[in-house]
Amino acid sequence: MRVFVTGGTGFVGSHVVEQLLEAGHEPLCLVRETSDTDHLDELGVDQHLGTLEDVEALRPAVEQSDAIVHLAGVVKVREAEDFYRINGEATRELAELVATHHPEIDRFVYASSIAAQGPGMPEVSTGGEPNPVSDYGRSKLMGEKGVMSVAGEVPVTIFRPPPVYGPRDREMFALFRGASLGIAPVYDDGSARLSIVHVFDLARAMVESLERDHESGSIFPIDDGRAYSWREMVDICGDAFDNDPYVMGIPPVLFEAAAKASEAWASLTRQAIMFGEDKLSELEQGDWVCGHRVLSETLDWEPEWPLERGAPQTAQWYQREGWL
Repeated sequence: MRVFVTGGTGFVGSHVVEQLLEAGHEPLCLVRETSDTDHLDELGVDQHLGTLEDVEALRPAVEQSDAIVHLAGVVKVREAEDFYRINGEATRELAELVATHHPEIDRFVYASSIAAQGPGMPEVSTGGEPNPVSDYGRSKLMGEKGVMSVAGEVPVTIFRPPPVYGPRDREMFALFRGASLGIAPVYDDGSARLSIVHVFDLARAMVESLERDHESGSIFPIDDGRAYSWREMVDICGDAFDNDPYVMGIPPVLFEAAAKASEAWASLTRQAIMFGEDKLSELEQGDWVCGHRVLSETLDWEPEWPLERGAPQTAQWYQREGWL
């Protein structure tokens, strides 16, 4: 199967590409002129030069593919409208391009986020009306709606992953670094619970969604099988280093001050930022738990990488690669 992958140079995308190759498929990856393609070059993967700023130019790649895995998006921006332009509008445009010029495609898989559903517990997160609390979450929900608008013409599938970790990840790296150093700051008292998923499990689920028949419009929350408090995650990551890290609770007021300072810096320098008031609005919500019941019932998928297994493997990778 020829699979057009957007975001193939990113963390999750690189693992999806690897698992596509292992499953005998042929990835075709979207890359920008500024993309670091070293890993794709080593894998010998075909590449299509383009950008989500010009979706129409992706038509040749779309038309020569049997399936699409759309992972590309933005998680840090200079202006909130950039979230909606790339995560929302460009995703809709890509889905419409597929429906117009290649509706016979086998499957269009879109990587959304738990942020599109909103905070809550499994009973809420696998059903009910989405309630995103951030511009990022609302932009991903906007992308979902764009994909769902063609679900009657093209077989589409949406994944809503929680935070993803594993080899090559930079976002959860701070947690591992803190655990390795013996001190890990957490929001408030660290009791908030959240789902996470190892990148191997997420990539495997996405590849299997291409290979197994299921209803168009399926939405799959995914996790590693349980929810963790921040304190539990620090302890488990500490065990990976034979460490007993101190969990340092940071008062919300200090996070608020840091978010405002980050916003001010971004405004002054015109730099895109990861942490600001938008991300703070997610931290303030408490539990972010999603489960994987629908995915299990539909594709017979089960997680293979609980944190107790994934943390040591990821820690060893960080150490082997010289990150720690």
